[in-house]
Amino acid sequence: MTTFTYTGPKAPADDASEMPDFSKKKVFMGFWHNWGPSAGYQGGLTGEVPLEDIPVEYNVVAVAFMKGAGIPTFKPYNLSDEEFRRQVGVLNKQGRAVLISLGGADAHIALKKGEEQALANEIIRLVEVYGFDGLDIDLEQTAIDFADNNTVIPAALIRVRDYYKSQGKHFLITMAPEFPYLRTGGKYVPYLNALANYFDWISPQYYNQAGDGLSVPELNPSWLTQNDGVRKKEFLYYLTTALVTGKNGFVKIPADKFLIGLPSSIDAAANGFVVDPNFAKWALDKLKADGNPVKGLMTWSINWDCGTNKNGDPYDWRFKRYYSSMIQ
Repeated sequence: MTTFTYTGPKAPADDASEMPDFSKKKVFMGFWHNWGPSAGYQGGLTGEVPLEDIPVEYNVVAVAFMKGAGIPTFKPYNLSDEEFRRQVGVLNKQGRAVLISLGGADAHIALKKGEEQALANEIIRLVEVYGFDGLDIDLEQTAIDFADNNTVIPAALIRVRDYYKSQGKHFLITMAPEFPYLRTGGKYVPYLNALANYFDWISPQYYNQAGDGLSVPELNPSWLTQNDGVRKKEFLYYLTTALVTGKNGFVKIPADKFLIGLPSSIDAAANGFVVDPNFAKWALDKLKADGNPVKGLMTWSINWDCGTNKNGDPYDWRFKRYYSSMIQ
């Protein structure tokens, strides 16, 4: 166990100081935007929902994002620190977790060897100030292996985990990589290896990869693409099977530490939306029948689940309504 002295602000003994246990729970996870309304890929508009009003079906909320030059950080965009923490406490009292998500598509994070302690201190400070229950690594593109990110971030997270373990708490460590980075030799492999005995779950993004996919020899045609809506159920099933078994060129992630990541609306991602939720149910049922029931589902994002399309029609929590019951 790594030991060090943290000298920053300490959390009060309130509801937000709890870290809920998810070791035996299914997970229905959604990302939450720490910014105002924004336009989507099809001209729609995100919704706004306070943390405390997020539907209870979302038992894990990942706040986007912790980022910035130097040591990345976080600040609520429209709330005081105290009010943000109070709302985190509302979810914690319900047994729900609130994570801070590190990265995002536009994050230019560049950590260097020797900054492990500084990053660990900042993560702990954010936990103590805001009540976060863990951290989700959501680095994308060049940021994944830029500078020394893939060694500094795992080392810092191990220090944070050990710090809270010494207090009898479990700090959650999760990741949401785009699935191509999980191929053998992929950019996320160093994170998986360094945190092999530490991560709680991985939520691969099954969106924004267009024609990328995987080859399944027993199928004809054998190539399954992420943006093929007709063969979507096969894609969901065979890609997940490859990942939870470590076959077809992908690394292995245990099914009980695996969440399938899907867009919540056609506006949420450039491609990858599942038009018929029954495709996902078929895949999940088949995985369960195989003895590989996954831990849950993740979506980008809660704000798109309550957003509107280009005509102003509400998405009306479609993802939550259709999918939350699939992982019970």
